[in-house]
Amino acid sequence: MQLLFLKIIMNWIKSIPAVMLLIFLQCCEKEPLDHFVTDIDGNRYKTVQIGSLTWMAENLKVTKDKNGNSLVSYCYSEKKDKCEEFGRLYPWDEAIRACPEGWRLPTAEDWKSLEIELGMDPLEADTFGWRGTNQGTQLKEGGVSGFEALLAGYKDGTVFWDGRYFDIGYYGSFWSATEYDEFYAIAYFVYVTSEKVNKQKYDKTAAFSVRCVKVNP
Repeated sequence: MQLLFLKIIMNWIKSIPAVMLLIFLQCCEKEPLDHFVTDIDGNRYKTVQIGSLTWMAENLKVTKDKNGNSLVSYCYSEKKDKCEEFGRLYPWDEAIRACPEGWRLPTAEDWKSLEIELGMDPLEADTFGWRGTNQGTQLKEGGVSGFEALLAGYKDGTVFWDGRYFDIGYYGSFWSATEYDEFYAIAYFVYVTSEKVNKQKYDKTAAFSVRCVKVNP
């Protein structure tokens, strides 16, 4: 019975034109492994190349650094389902060491390179505040860049503020590795109704989303 079934399958395959069979096989191919990165917790992230840099196309969810040490991080409003949907929020000191082996937190220069690649004027990319034309739209979920920035909100800092959660569904907030001074680091924001990107210094104790970039060989 098994032999008969195998014979039927083989005859069916032979009857399919070569072009159709090729299309079928291509459709069933798995996405290449180099389009993904996996962290120490086993979370798997899509990646996207924009210009010369390869970025994570999803927000980081990891709870340990690459050496297995615990990270301080938060789910929005302490709700675990928000971590699954939007990723975790990290204070700057934790974000610096959160990226998987072979990846790192992007610098302000990396963010500048990303913005210029998407059409922002280089001089404007150096300034603070809301900048650019439609780079924010390109970066947000569904945008043409493939970056897929989520509006995950943020947790305010504890040095100057009271550590409350704000603006899920309205703001996407992302750390850079670049310090502004002892208390502040450079961060980038997208907003639900804005096409631009906001660059600001922000209290390091605030907790933002993290996107990592691949370390170039």
